[in-house]
Amino acid sequence: MTGEGLNPPKVCPGFDIHYPCYLNPGFRPEAVKGKRNAKDSYFSPNIKEDLEGVIERSFRPATEILLGLLDSGFTCALSISGAVIEHLEAWYPETLELLSRAATHRNVEVLAQTYHHSVAGQFADLQEFEAELLMHRDLMKEHFSVVPTTFAHTDYPITPATAEVLRRAGIRAAVIEGSDGIGAERDPGHVYTYNGLPVLITHCDLADDIAVRFPWRGWDKWPLMADRYAGWLSVTPGDCVTLFLDYRVFGDAIGPETGILEFLRALPDALAEKGIETVRPADAARLPPGGELVESDEPAAPEGLQRTIMQQSALEALEAAGNLVADKKTWRCLLDTDHIRRMAMRSASCGKPLHAVSHQATHDHFAAFMRILSDFEERSAASAPSPKAVLSLRCVPPEKAFYFSSHERPAGYAAHSLQELVNMLEFAPDDVVRYHVEREDFSRWIDLVIGDKKLAGKVSGVSDRDELRATVQKRIDKLWRRLR
Repeated sequence: MTGEGLNPPKVCPGFDIHYPCYLNPGFRPEAVKGKRNAKDSYFSPNIKEDLEGVIERSFRPATEILLGLLDSGFTCALSISGAVIEHLEAWYPETLELLSRAATHRNVEVLAQTYHHSVAGQFADLQEFEAELLMHRDLMKEHFSVVPTTFAHTDYPITPATAEVLRRAGIRAAVIEGSDGIGAERDPGHVYTYNGLPVLITHCDLADDIAVRFPWRGWDKWPLMADRYAGWLSVTPGDCVTLFLDYRVFGDAIGPETGILEFLRALPDALAEKGIETVRPADAARLPPGGELVESDEPAAPEGLQRTIMQQSALEALEAAGNLVADKKTWRCLLDTDHIRRMAMRSASCGKPLHAVSHQATHDHFAAFMRILSDFEERSAASAPSPKAVLSLRCVPPEKAFYFSSHERPAGYAAHSLQELVNMLEFAPDDVVRYHVEREDFSRWIDLVIGDKKLAGKVSGVSDRDELRATVQKRIDKLWRRLR
């Protein structure tokens, strides 16, 4: 037992180093019509220049500070995505070399993650989740001569299925987020087990003191100095406090003028003065467990909040697209958790910069995402075994979606594909279904937007909800068989 008046807990710090393939918000299919290769238009044309700014503000100064701290005995974990390594290797190899010096330091544990910081762990089929885990493992071995055995599972809750995939891949412990899922109601100061896997729960409140509240002058604890923060850690109950922070907090998300880099530099000495030892996750995972976490097969809510309708639509469309598109690399870039996170007005932070935007901003991001994914699927049709099947199964952007309503009053949800139409017909109120049936809206949308005249003819005049769903689902299943 630790806490005030007793031995202080150990602290297990970790840093998440990632840089997404940001979308091109201005993408329009008509602008690339006729181009043989449009994938470069899917992503921001400023990625390279923007990354250079992040390097100058954060990656370089924070890593230079970290290297000095490591030489002085500070220990930590680094979770480095495959996406950021690709960017740095192509454009800024000197920064990759700097990060390599930190990653290969004797006091650092390199963590496993999905290669593209991917949402694939939320799919019903975890084949892509496992593939990206193994891709990342191979990359860590290639660049840093290490095979990670601790997984950073912080973008959505761990489940029995993902835990099983981790064990098969040789993972012996996991870091999970304390703001959601099975870790939400547990004391984050202890190590737990989950389906036999040791689990560390991030301490969201203490992580957000740095990632969110540090620069806020209205905070009653501002300015936060390293010695005060170390004092809080020293009286935190438990055996080990796990802190997992977005690396860009240091100098980018929180500017250097706030003193955030000086805070990082001063923290290890402040911890030492309080008698606090820093440990790596693999070492922390060997502490006696504080209990077993309860299994949960409930749908995962990303980033600590209930999924929005837009997030749900995007995730379903993404999973289906994996079997429709020809270019897996571009598809994997679209799997980045950052894209889904931006489809909510507010998401939990837990060591990440707080995300809070307007409803218009979330809708604009969702619309851009779906336009890109839809165009990508359409362009993949030509190389598929059945181009017509791909075109019928693809998703469509919001401006072409089927919007449910009743007597001109919007119901608040829309279908962006045939499968989503089937799913929504399951819970749509009777008066809404009746309204669209009477107007032949379903048949017209399937004909004019989806382009499946055969299915449109079959659903025309069908008024029974169950028959309507069964007819469309039977067609969907037949189309998928053509692609196998």
